[in-house]
Amino acid sequence: MARDNFNKPVIDKLKARVSLRCSNPTCRVPTSAPSGSDSVNNIGVAAHICAASPGGPRFDACMSNKERKSINNAIWLCSNCSINIDRDEVKFNVSLLKKWKQEAENAALTEQGKKLPSHNETIDTVAAALTGFPKSYIANAIANIHQATGKALEALDSRFLVKTAHDKGQTFIEIHAKENVPLLMNVGEESAQEYMEKYQHLIEHGNDIEMKSKAITFVGSKLFEEISANNNDGIFSLLSKKIPATQKLWLVQTETNMIESFDDIHGQISFGTKSFTFNGTACNKFFNYSYQKSLDASQTKADISMHLCFDQWKGLNLRSLPYFEKLSSLFSKMADGWQVFTSLEINGIKVLSSVGTNVDEWDSVIYINSLLEYINRCKIIANKLNTEIYYALDVSYTAEEHQYIANIANIIEGKCVYDKINMAENATCELIVSDGAQNIEFLTELHEPCAMRITSQIEDEIELFGVKVNLPAKIISLESVLPKIQGDIDKLSAGDVVTVEWIPQKDFKYSIRYDFEQSATRD
Repeated sequence: MARDNFNKPVIDKLKARVSLRCSNPTCRVPTSAPSGSDSVNNIGVAAHICAASPGGPRFDACMSNKERKSINNAIWLCSNCSINIDRDEVKFNVSLLKKWKQEAENAALTEQGKKLPSHNETIDTVAAALTGFPKSYIANAIANIHQATGKALEALDSRFLVKTAHDKGQTFIEIHAKENVPLLMNVGEESAQEYMEKYQHLIEHGNDIEMKSKAITFVGSKLFEEISANNNDGIFSLLSKKIPATQKLWLVQTETNMIESFDDIHGQISFGTKSFTFNGTACNKFFNYSYQKSLDASQTKADISMHLCFDQWKGLNLRSLPYFEKLSSLFSKMADGWQVFTSLEINGIKVLSSVGTNVDEWDSVIYINSLLEYINRCKIIANKLNTEIYYALDVSYTAEEHQYIANIANIIEGKCVYDKINMAENATCELIVSDGAQNIEFLTELHEPCAMRITSQIEDEIELFGVKVNLPAKIISLESVLPKIQGDIDKLSAGDVVTVEWIPQKDFKYSIRYDFEQSATRD
């Protein structure tokens, strides 16, 4: 079943309705910014609330194709949040995503026409408070501030260890109990059901709890009371205990028993009473792998998620993308039907291993493999043209555009050479009859196989990741053929257009290539 993707008018209207900001209320980052002198860098994604095809997150079989690709089933997110919502469809359910969308549109309506606070004004104020005069730098000031903040919070309740951090626009306060501490947590009535469901997932599956901090209050610790009272717009997280673990992953081609091993995936396990969850990364956190596995021995299946952090390639030359060959080989083989095998190790001891699994029909594998193939074909073209092409997050292409790029790459790599068996029909061309039909006479008198070459007079222009490049002239060669004039030769006059069919003979060969030699001479 084909994916029900959104068209451009839907995408344009969707992102405009939220002022080009991520709709996740805890994110809200701008998704569009200038790139170079006349381009745009976009990190936004028109994500499906209910998946575009069966097997995807939150897929609703009752929806029609029209409903599935309408704006009502779309939410505008940054690339990170779009990945996160598909990794946990229980946590990020349909109701929650629709709530995000409505809140984002309401916020855009409220902000319309109003001046946003200046980032520099905030920085200057903090600098002045720290140094006594604005815009001055003190070595270790940031680390000292975090340490001082932690100590100040610990002074409110010495039974806890407090650490603070600031990353990507968010402030984190991490609290660890030094001893058993009795603490009463009150959850607002409106959020009680949500909390109980998440608490059940924490106990049964080891999933972390995330709640809006305004829904929770504490009694029994001045530290918690102070933090909760001053963080109504924050997020409260209750984290399960994590155990370091390593996931081994390798592929096997069943027909040949060929094996390809992948890098070790280092991560953590969190346990519940019914299942455990593994979250890990490889290739310097570019490859993310997670799954949930039941503790019931009779339940052999696991919900596995694999995705790549493509934002790490942003702005890098296609010729030198880190880990590209390794990841491309992995996803290409998975898409070709190689079986996936895994084993889980804790402290070097194997605790779990899997049977072979085919993942070639998974949406994520199909999508990632398609993108990696597209990147690789763009690399082939860029290398041959000696052109600098840089990876952009907002790359998009249709199936027809991808096929066109694939055809060009195949020609460059010399793969477009065919014999008679590969030809569905004979090659033909149109010929203008010359004065006295001399060219027609010449062709009809040919009785020995000949070669024929056609050179295009038009140089095609293509676009690779926003960069337009010109291709050399295309040359079509036919070897060992005989011409056959279609139509009544006796009735032809100068200026008439006739079709010539080229009949393959022994040792026939048909090839397509680009005239790079002539192009280099002109340069």
